[in-house]
Amino acid sequence: MLAPLSFLPRIKVSITGSLGCLLPIPQNVRFMLMRKLVSLFLLMFASTVFAQTSTPEYKIEKLADGVYALIRQDPVGWMVVSNCVFIVNDQDVIVVDTGGAMSLARQMIADLKKITDKPVTYVVNTHWHDDHILGNAAYKEVYPKAEFVAHTALREYLPTKGVTARESMEKGAPDFSKFLQEQVDKKISMAGGEMGDEEANAYRSDIRLVNRYLAEVKGTPIVLPTVTIDDRLTLYRGDRVIDIRYLGRSHTSGDIVVHLPKEKILITGDMVIAPVPLVGSDQSHVADWSATLEKARALGATTIVPGHGPVLHDDKQLELLSRMFASITEQTKAGLAKGQSLDDIRKAIDLKEFRDALAGDSAVRRVLFANYVKMPGTASAYADVKEIK
Repeated sequence: MLAPLSFLPRIKVSITGSLGCLLPIPQNVRFMLMRKLVSLFLLMFASTVFAQTSTPEYKIEKLADGVYALIRQDPVGWMVVSNCVFIVNDQDVIVVDTGGAMSLARQMIADLKKITDKPVTYVVNTHWHDDHILGNAAYKEVYPKAEFVAHTALREYLPTKGVTARESMEKGAPDFSKFLQEQVDKKISMAGGEMGDEEANAYRSDIRLVNRYLAEVKGTPIVLPTVTIDDRLTLYRGDRVIDIRYLGRSHTSGDIVVHLPKEKILITGDMVIAPVPLVGSDQSHVADWSATLEKARALGATTIVPGHGPVLHDDKQLELLSRMFASITEQTKAGLAKGQSLDDIRKAIDLKEFRDALAGDSAVRRVLFANYVKMPGTASAYADVKEIK
């Protein structure tokens, strides 16, 4: 689906004027429409769906004996689909996240069966966004005895707010897809000027992902967790320890991680994303996110599987994101102390260091940074800080 929670950040008519961002977007009807549609889109959750192209949807990377990461190969864009992990043990398999469509999950199950004939006994969902949970039903079909593990907040969210979010996505997605196609056809960049190949390829991928999501979501039953955690669940498989932990609020209030201490592997879900994180103005908790990331860093993992993006082999991205969320929070606190409004804080906030590090010179990533980090990040911090008060 679309990137994140409420997530599709609300793109303003002018990124420079309304967001105080560095990428000017012409103030015209296209972007007024975009603001409306993206609002609906991002109002939901990190993204989902998959491209039907000759390019493989994911690459399987062996991280350790029995541990396999299924890493998405989509270009960086508005729409994303989660990375997933197989943990193959002596007698069983534990799966972390299941992707955003049953057809995708069935494809991953077929690949798992090429690796092992052992049954899946546990499926762990790192949080509630559709691109991480819509494949659950396929696993339930093939492995009916499997337990589904998630944070308590996920079980509360999916039958309530999750239903509303999904309905909003279904209503807004067709127009959003049409809008992206028009931009590609006219070669109009969201950063202003002519659209380059990177941006065009990203939007073509987004369109394919949207279309697949719409084709499958209505017929996909939601599978609720059969086991919920508020703090920690530890599974033991021979000399392997599988530590499922809640470290604090971050991308949502119900993010959990899976830590393999012996292998020094950490599977983070969307608590960590590379290159550009997905922040939701309504569902994320920027004021807590830095502290949560520091707890994750303290686990000492040397291999990190983010919710989206390539496997990481150090904690540099975690450290960068931790500093960025701390900076957003402190600058927001300072603005509130001066009596500034959210709009005033957004205009004044300085995130250049982090934008340059995460987006570089990429037009696509800079637009995403403006709309998935700066705009919703300040709103999230603003709400969190006022809540703390």
